[in-house]
Amino acid sequence: MLKNYEEAINYIHSLPKFHRTNNLDNIKEALKILDNPQNDYETIHVTGTNGKGTTSNFLANLLEADNKKVGLFISPYVKVFNERIQINHQYISNQDLLDNVNYLIEKIGSIPLAEFEFVTVLGYFYFRGRVDVAVIEAGIGARHDKTNVITPVVSVITSVDLDHEKLIGPTLQDIAFEKAGIIKKNRPIVTGFLQDSIKEIVEDAAEEMSSPLYKFNRDFGIDDFKTKNFKLSFTYYDDKVTIREISCDGFEKTTAMNAAIAIRAYVQYHRKHQTEVSEKLIKGNLDSHHLLGRAQIVQNNPLVLMDGAHNISAIYNLINSLTTNYENKDIIVLYAGMKDKDRSEIIQELAPRVKHIYITTLDMQRSAVAGDYNLSNYDNVSFIENYRTELQKIMKQLNNQQVLLITGSFYLISDLENYFA
Repeated sequence: MLKNYEEAINYIHSLPKFHRTNNLDNIKEALKILDNPQNDYETIHVTGTNGKGTTSNFLANLLEADNKKVGLFISPYVKVFNERIQINHQYISNQDLLDNVNYLIEKIGSIPLAEFEFVTVLGYFYFRGRVDVAVIEAGIGARHDKTNVITPVVSVITSVDLDHEKLIGPTLQDIAFEKAGIIKKNRPIVTGFLQDSIKEIVEDAAEEMSSPLYKFNRDFGIDDFKTKNFKLSFTYYDDKVTIREISCDGFEKTTAMNAAIAIRAYVQYHRKHQTEVSEKLIKGNLDSHHLLGRAQIVQNNPLVLMDGAHNISAIYNLINSLTTNYENKDIIVLYAGMKDKDRSEIIQELAPRVKHIYITTLDMQRSAVAGDYNLSNYDNVSFIENYRTELQKIMKQLNNQQVLLITGSFYLISDLENYFA
């Protein structure tokens, strides 16, 4: 019997990170012993290379404004583990986490679950009897992702780009096939923009499952996109509704696209229940709660941003938007990357467009170190070991004509949350 919250968290983190097999047998067995709690409430399942956390949060905001009890299962966490399991944006309490972990150990402790499997079971079990609907963010991929043991009301694919190639790749087509595994029989699927090279993979999967497919830029989209002072506005449209002057925090067009995906999934949820959609509710509640580490302003004048962009497509969108919105300012970057990420492409993308990049490393095995980079081609990139010490120096020298961007890893952002608290 675990005695306190710290012991419960340590137990979770002591579980193996991965299994050698990628099937869902173990988690299905565990959930069956618990009488399949994931089937006792409605779910919406969200996957995507980028944007799935933001989209899930927008969607939870809208459902919550509808007076629903809304579960939200997301990863990774930024400040505390409890962020991963929420009801109406209230984190699972330390006591509930301890009690539920102890119960699960007693009931399913003999089943060899990996860490993410156990956390998924914990989320599904905790939501039973407490929520009307849960928004479930997939971990990696979809087809073999441990969350993929539900039959959702709506499925969502926000984007398909290169990331986690060793696990679900190596090609974009492989990744699209894996993401398309989220599609369920006769259940609608909402997607973001799909590249020409992969759209048939998703379309064929939807057709095979007799699942209505709603694609961004075909069945719904955004118009009149504007951004000013870290606020963006846009018009949402689909075949039945047009909603003008929707606003939310941010500066990236991809944020507006993710918002549109969330609205379309929300609309689909209402159509399933044959209920009316309130334009006023959407405009007033889309951005009612924020996620940490997503285009997060931690200081104004001079501007300091933290964003967990960790693959080339996310970095590309981020730096494009930043240089467009702050074209007269010098951008300084503090970056930490993992060994399994496309770090050289990321540095190649950033270096010509920013004043300086400080690359650092984290105290964890996956984190890339100085020897993992070839910086000889750059005169504005340097490696630093102690990013906390260096950050103090950067902050002292920062002026109002500069922007500091902290990016590359949620682990870096997590560590620096307290620094800016």
